[in-house]
Amino acid sequence: MEIKENLISEVLGSAKAKTVVLFGGSPVRRDEIIRLISEGVDLTVYGTLNEEEGMAKLNELNEKADIVLIGGQYSNVQRERISKWVKVNLPKAKLSRPGFDYPYSNDAIRKDIVSKL
Repeated sequence: MEIKENLISEVLGSAKAKTVVLFGGSPVRRDEIIRLISEGVDLTVYGTLNEEEGMAKLNELNEKADIVLIGGQYSNVQRERISKWVKVNLPKAKLSRPGFDYPYSNDAIRKDIVSKL
């Protein structure tokens, strides 16, 4: 139980920080990815655990979402649906789709996010 209490679901950067919305599926993996991509970088990251929660966060942020990271647990249908919505409604936002656009690995995820900053 103690581990769950220490898991993070978001990191808030400075007012100038880019914003990432993470579509995840596991609280433990969400924590790992948020820590991975935000380490040493001025970044705001909001981690969500399902498509509905992620879409609600995107709507809440409106155009303040700079990068949308769609995790490996999402089906191709879900990835396409989310990607299409982002392209239509947030044309300036960049997509990061591990396991779809590049190999699914921690190094590749971090490299892709940093390259999009």
